[in-house]
Amino acid sequence: MRISLILLLLALLLLSACQADTAAMPAATETATLPAPTATLASPVQWVEAPTAVPTDPPSFALVEVEPSGTPAKSETAVNASMPTTAAATATAEPSPTPLPTFTPPALPFTSPNEHYWLRRPIAEGGTVWTDKAYPYGGTRGGTLRPHHGVEFYVPKGTEILAAASGTVIVAGTDAETIYGPHANFYGNLIVIQLDTPFLGQAVYNVYGHLSKILVAEGQHVEAQEVIALSGATGVADGAHLHFEVRVGENSYDSTRNPLLWLYPFPDHGTLAGRVVGPGGELVHGKQIFLRRIDASSKYAETTTYANADGELNADEGWSENFSFDDVAAGYYEVEVRRGEEKFREEVWIYPYRTSFVELTLSN
Repeated sequence: MRISLILLLLALLLLSACQADTAAMPAATETATLPAPTATLASPVQWVEAPTAVPTDPPSFALVEVEPSGTPAKSETAVNASMPTTAAATATAEPSPTPLPTFTPPALPFTSPNEHYWLRRPIAEGGTVWTDKAYPYGGTRGGTLRPHHGVEFYVPKGTEILAAASGTVIVAGTDAETIYGPHANFYGNLIVIQLDTPFLGQAVYNVYGHLSKILVAEGQHVEAQEVIALSGATGVADGAHLHFEVRVGENSYDSTRNPLLWLYPFPDHGTLAGRVVGPGGELVHGKQIFLRRIDASSKYAETTTYANADGELNADEGWSENFSFDDVAAGYYEVEVRRGEEKFREEVWIYPYRTSFVELTLSN
């Protein structure tokens, strides 16, 4: 009996020692047996990587600012439209500039019956739909070229040319034998279309010059925006582009008008026609004109009065202008002309889809 109790006590002591050793051992395998997570939590901030390149071609019907040299600059509209909105961009944005003073425009003026925005752009949307600013109607590109009787659209060779308005093709060929300009082979391949609608009882013609390929025939009727040709560099062109003219009264080099007063403006833009005269009311030729916006920031804009000393260029029947700015953003502007150290200025409102007029007199 005593021996049995001793053996039972020994067994209890051994069992207690084993449990103590087991409790002292690290639970090394418990974490290894936990199940792996079934999903990864997404970051609460979604970062968007900025594009590596910004498109240089502006969106269709967005104007490109033109430097004094006539070289298109980068389009701010295109850059802003293509940049994504991100948290990082918001955090590092520049502070907004001090707002410019606001101006309340007067009521729209009476719309002149001489308004004639009949013409669509002869280049399809997405292409170079704006006119060249370095060689405008009546300009000489700093005295290096003859006075310009039209405007230019600088497009690559082979660009589709569209009819600016509906009408009948009266010329479709070359000017190697029949002269339509100052001399033979001036336009190279050209098309002349007589519009369906006359202006003040006079026929209106559009001239398309320097073409590489003609896609219509004489006597054919075309609709506005119909493809009529491909651009090129034939005739006296020094590079691929479209030369475009408006003629009133007859199909003659001496009957041209400024196309800027006929081409329908870009959205929310208008046109400025103006005249610079001397003390006696005589027209002043070849004067540089500066246009600056007052009610908002704007880019450099300048042109010249028509180099019309020989009387070969014509003002519009209604506006009697000797300079013009096209596709001007609606707003309040200052127009300036200089004579030596003197500066003459006038202010003018530009209304969307309207032609505004201003006259500057170089007083004694």
